[in-house]
Amino acid sequence: MQQNRKAASRFNLSDMVTGFIGGVLWSTVAWLAYFFHFTDLSVADFVLRSWIWMPWADSWAGELISILLVGILSVLVAFLYYVFLKKSQGIIPSILFGVALWVLVQIVLAPIIYGVDSAFHADRNANITTMCLYLLYAVFIGYSISYEYQQSQAYQDKT
Repeated sequence: MQQNRKAASRFNLSDMVTGFIGGVLWSTVAWLAYFFHFTDLSVADFVLRSWIWMPWADSWAGELISILLVGILSVLVAFLYYVFLKKSQGIIPSILFGVALWVLVQIVLAPIIYGVDSAFHADRNANITTMCLYLLYAVFIGYSISYEYQQSQAYQDKT
């Protein structure tokens, strides 16, 4: 029984899948927002074009590779959420996590990424769009991980 309790408290495959799917899903939505001109920055601007200056990075292949890379990076984000906030209940911790991610990427990291303007230089529509995307992404990841953790704890308490 003690081993089952330890197994329930580990970062597992479903948490990794949640992180990957969340990253791919919401970066695809971010690319659609870029395609429909809600923002000036695509996913590839953040992930790929700032380090790779090859012609293919400006094509659909660059966008697709960037979306997959965000999915892989999102596993790390899911791990961080699992470590620090897995026991949280409700949607508020996830929203605050999304705000923290937006501040980290759009204000702290954007000035050091080549070709990406920080939130202070972006227009209002771009900031609102990216903030909404970060909030939805964080709620997807956070709520999924917290719900699964609480379900596994409830199951362990029954047995």
